[in-house]
Amino acid sequence: MKDFILNMSNSYKYYKNSYKQLIEENNRLNQELEKYKKIYPPKECPICGYKGIEFKHYVNIIHREVECPQCKSHERHRALWLFFHERTDLLKKGNTFLHFAPEIQFNELFRNSGMEYHPVDISMQNSLVEEKVDIQDIPYEDNYFDLIYCSNILEHVEDDKKGMNELYRVLKPGGTALILVPINGISYEMPVDKTKTFEDKKYNTPELREKYYGQFDHLRLYGTDFKDKLIDVGFKVIADDYIKNLGYEKIDKYALIKDENIFECTK
Repeated sequence: MKDFILNMSNSYKYYKNSYKQLIEENNRLNQELEKYKKIYPPKECPICGYKGIEFKHYVNIIHREVECPQCKSHERHRALWLFFHERTDLLKKGNTFLHFAPEIQFNELFRNSGMEYHPVDISMQNSLVEEKVDIQDIPYEDNYFDLIYCSNILEHVEDDKKGMNELYRVLKPGGTALILVPINGISYEMPVDKTKTFEDKKYNTPELREKYYGQFDHLRLYGTDFKDKLIDVGFKVIADDYIKNLGYEKIDKYALIKDENIFECTK
């Protein structure tokens, strides 16, 4: 009995010391984590509410914090989510809305807006698409839509100027077209003149397109002249620096690309 009591006493001392060590180690790790957070603040997704140390990296994209591990949003989705929640006037009940290649992140927001919503794409593989539409030949009359959202589409289009002209044609006077494309020096870093759109017919294989345009199914790499291309078809570009104006804290928190442009266009 005496030996049993002695063993119990020793076990208690051992576990008490171990518990104390665990508490001390936990406190030390928490202190280290707080130091880390000051240097690398946690990332947050405004769409799904995810909070974590980082977002998923994409090797060929300049900006390293790309994909939210929870809702799979990319930088442009998070930026547009903030934009639409600030510009509530754009999602006006009863207005007409053309959305190319609809993303799941916006599905509930757009469908519950009370707008006449048209989620379209060149392919019907996306389950959110309700109508097959080629941006180069949009099957709607002139001046039909109050709002158009076209994100990362034109770099896939054979005749992108025709696509821009079609967007301009179906937009109502006073309506808004939100147009985004990946731009060299902002989304990608390719060794060509960043002020000019780079396109060469000889780069006609998936391997060459990925090498020179950044992605296997891109048909060109836009330069900073993209804004001029929009102006050339008749658009008035009334804003293109929304993200930059959010400020460093929000840009870092939501892992946005500071210099990425949301071209807000009207006619």
